[in-house]
Amino acid sequence: MDVEEFLHIDDYLKGNEELTDDDIISMVKSNNSELEIDPNEGPLEVISTKGALGHLDDLISFFKYSSDVIDSNELNMLQKLRHRVLKSHINNSKQITLDNFVQTL
Repeated sequence: MDVEEFLHIDDYLKGNEELTDDDIISMVKSNNSELEIDPNEGPLEVISTKGALGHLDDLISFFKYSSDVIDSNELNMLQKLRHRVLKSHINNSKQITLDNFVQTL
């Protein structure tokens, strides 16, 4: 690329036509229609903390023996995330009062 091409690079990129308001509106509308959820997919499944712990354990095991995929800092981040989910699971599993235990029976 010579100096003239570099100085006028924007002219080459723009082309000869400008976008009209209608063109922009139709582009935005077409992008919004692509983001719609497929009605055949169904509702998203809520994953329990116990299920999330299992998946995190699987990920940690996978990445522990695949050192070329992620580095040790990223593996530590996964382990910290697992610790947070485990802590949340333990806190949510605690019995608050004896009355609460009796009501659930």
